[in-house]
Amino acid sequence: MKKSRFLSLTLPFMFVTSLFGNAASAAPNDNWLHSSKTELSAHRGAQVAAPENTLESITQAGLLGYGFVEIDVQKTKDDQYILMHDQTVDRTTTGSGKVEDLTLQEIQSFSIVDKQGNVTNYKVPTLHEVLEEANKYNIGINFDGSKGDWDDKKFVDGVMEEAKETKVLNHSFFVLSNSSIRDQFNSWYPEAAVTFLGNALKNADADIKELEKYENAIYSTSINNIDEETAKKIKKAGLKLHVYSVNTAETYEKANKIHPRLIETDVIVP
Repeated sequence: MKKSRFLSLTLPFMFVTSLFGNAASAAPNDNWLHSSKTELSAHRGAQVAAPENTLESITQAGLLGYGFVEIDVQKTKDDQYILMHDQTVDRTTTGSGKVEDLTLQEIQSFSIVDKQGNVTNYKVPTLHEVLEEANKYNIGINFDGSKGDWDDKKFVDGVMEEAKETKVLNHSFFVLSNSSIRDQFNSWYPEAAVTFLGNALKNADADIKELEKYENAIYSTSINNIDEETAKKIKKAGLKLHVYSVNTAETYEKANKIHPRLIETDVIVP
């Protein structure tokens, strides 16, 4: 893997360029799960350069050379898909209230607030804007299924339509840790890649058996819940690895030793 570096989250939000150039990514229509290279995935977008879950954080992920981004999708009162981690807009914007109780126009009337509490000129983006931007930079998408109504077919169909229209669906995976919701999703979209938050140190065998049910799957686990032995077992089963919570030099070194497909991070830059 290309040498990576750390950027402090205390840096002002600005356009940042990588010292090492842009990392090559799998083409959107390739089966990215067949690739053996390791890529960095930006948690909630490139937070090192822009506030989380903003269009700018996706643009920066592309400019910096991330292979994937993790995003949180929710629906507004008027059935518009946006990016927002929390159930309310209070923490990350100048507004207040639940996402489901606000219209897109109301939410976009608020300004994004960064982690230092500074009001920015950024607005909450629509899912369509974000996926178009990701496709522009050849970035894969990690859809976090812990937000939104993934047990509702109308919600899921809308997300999938957006993913197909913006040509990112074949360069994406869906984290659905509720087994019933995951199986239902798989029955609707059997070709979509799925995963859940596993624990390789405790449940590797059971997790592998569960993932083998699906046509396309990746094993996701915290870097703190895996070692080299269990990583080998997972790979022997034919599954690629996605490790998250890699935010220190120590965990990054550990991740590199097990050669995962994806390393998800808040602070490491390609």
